[in-house]
Amino acid sequence: MRHVARADGTVVAAQTRRRWIVVLSVVALLSAVPVVLAHRPVPATGPDPAALRDRIVASAGQAYQGYAQSAGALGLPPLPHLEQVTALVSGTTQMRVWHGGPDRWRVDVLGPGTERGLYRLPGEQYLWDYAENQLTRIVGEQPLRLPRAADLTPPELARRLLRLAAGDRLEPLAARRVAGMVAAGIRVVPAVPGTTVAHLDVWADPATGLPLQAEITARGERRPVFVTRFLEVALTAPAPAVLVPPDRRPGMGYTTTSAADVLAGLDRGDSLTPPDRLAGHPRQAAVGGISSAGVYGAGLARFVAVGVPGRLGDDVFGTASRWGRRLTVPGGDAVLITAGLLSLLVVRAGRTYLVAGLVDEPLLRRVAADLAGGTA
Repeated sequence: MRHVARADGTVVAAQTRRRWIVVLSVVALLSAVPVVLAHRPVPATGPDPAALRDRIVASAGQAYQGYAQSAGALGLPPLPHLEQVTALVSGTTQMRVWHGGPDRWRVDVLGPGTERGLYRLPGEQYLWDYAENQLTRIVGEQPLRLPRAADLTPPELARRLLRLAAGDRLEPLAARRVAGMVAAGIRVVPAVPGTTVAHLDVWADPATGLPLQAEITARGERRPVFVTRFLEVALTAPAPAVLVPPDRRPGMGYTTTSAADVLAGLDRGDSLTPPDRLAGHPRQAAVGGISSAGVYGAGLARFVAVGVPGRLGDDVFGTASRWGRRLTVPGGDAVLITAGLLSLLVVRAGRTYLVAGLVDEPLLRRVAADLAGGTA
């Protein structure tokens, strides 16, 4: 099955809308088609790992278009109001991607009977829901927001994690074929303790640095718990019309909304400022200029702590208690939710804090003790 672009820029996949099983069949077919290519020899050596990392980080301007798939086994529970986020990291996501540049791109997510596209243009974004015939214009930027499918394409995820892991150890990996292209590989091994990540593996086009596949393996695991890769890819610029959202027409729903930050509602008079230090790590600059959130740690062991005021904090703690595991904390209560890589901690001791990151339980126990001890 081939997806073709219609005049209005949407992707038409009639079989996909009829039956989800067809999508699964296509994925299997796309994976099996390049069997002959996959068995052709690949170069035994590639670029120097540090040079390849630098090319990957600098590859945001490389144009491309393709079909990608991410698959996660993090096992996050279906937390209320976060079902879409947990599905992204605990299931399989099919994505069609067009990238003209950092501020001109489009990612369509294909699902059972659905198709949702996110268009990025300079200064604005558009969300297009094909099944609902609804176009939403999003104005402004989001300093901090929930993860979305566009964050999980191989280029976006690999670049974000490599920027975090700037000081970590690099090891070369054998080249492999990804989507018919010979890709050079590097392994990133965290240099700091406290992270749940055992290693990050990335394969990229050695000439442009464009990441083609990324795998994250958690400590104690033998297989990756999250994989994102291209099944088809071309290093060519998409047609300009493909990056333009559909024109408004009779019968189409249309709304305009501001890019509300996920933490904006917490930055109010009764907001809580996180402590200056947690588990021995100093607080870095506020997240997105919001005083109620702070970043701590280094490398892949970074974590975010957010002060949640009043009744909202009670609601957060109650929800976490239904899904997580209670920790014994002198001077307060704490709940821990772990899911392979990601850890969520909620601490209540006269005030409520939410902590999240790719960090392990020993580190979070120290964080919980500091928060319950009133070190704010």
